[in-house]
This record gives sequence, structure tokens and C-alpha cells, in this order.
Amino acid sequence: MKPDLEQTLRTLRWRDPPQAFLQQTLDLALAESRQRSGVRRASGALERPSDSAKLQRAGALQDAPARNRKRHLFAWLAFIPRPLRLPLAACWLLAFYFRLTTPEAIPQSTLENYAKLPPVTPAQLIAHLAEAKRLADELLEQRRGPIPPL
Repeated sequence: MKPDLEQTLRTLRWRDPPQAFLQQTLDLALAESRQRSGVRRASGALERPSDSAKLQRAGALQDAPARNRKRHLFAWLAFIPRPLRLPLAACWLLAFYFRLTTPEAIPQSTLENYAKLPPVTPAQLIAHLAEAKRLADELLEQRRGPIPPL
């Protein structure tokens, strides 16, 4: 009898990753975190945000809400891991495309009612088109109104 795959994986002994790999990952994460403003530097001092000088000018109160909205957007993006952002955006775009291009489902009762209708003949279609054209012409004339004298 074939053993369960999950049970087999649980009984295996997993090796710890090499210490050099863990150290390299930690160093890379620290280096990336120090690139952001407001994060402690290796010296222990906090970096001054680059846009703090701009906030001191006279019109800062008017521009503050726009900056806050932009920061909120970037804060939401920060929750998504960087390697997943592009594939996730592609999935959202594809879902949006399918939402726009997929026709709405026609209820079964409507399909049944269509099936009960008698078939339309070409003569009926031509008569309907002629009537629609006549009505459109009348509406166009009403829209234009009387022609003023020169």
C-alpha cells in the first residue's frame, strides 16, 4: 500500500539552511530597509525624510491632503510583497478585462419566451426598418425646427 504523501513529508528530516545564506538574507533585508526615510541608520541615528524641507514652506497646508492620499496608496502597496505586485496587477487587469468583455447571462425565462415567439420574416424586418427610418426623420425635423428666412 502506498503511504500518504503528507505523512511521508512529516517524517522526513529537514536540513537547516546554511548559516551564510541566513546571514546574507538578513544583511540584504537590513540594507533595503535603510534605504527608506525615517529608518535607523547603522550609526543609530534616524534619517531625516527628504521631503521635510518642502513641508516648511508657506503653501504646505494646502498640499498636505494630496500628499497624505499618495502616502496612503503607497502604504497599501507596502503590504503586498514586492515579487507579487506585478503578477497581482496583471491578474487584476485580466479580471477587469473579462468583467468588461463578458456578456451578462440571459435568464432562462427570457430564452424560453424568445423560443415561443413566431419567426420573423424578411418582409417584417424591412417594414420595421422603414418605420424606424420614418420616425427618425420626423424626430430630426422636429429637432431642427423651422428654417429662419435669410
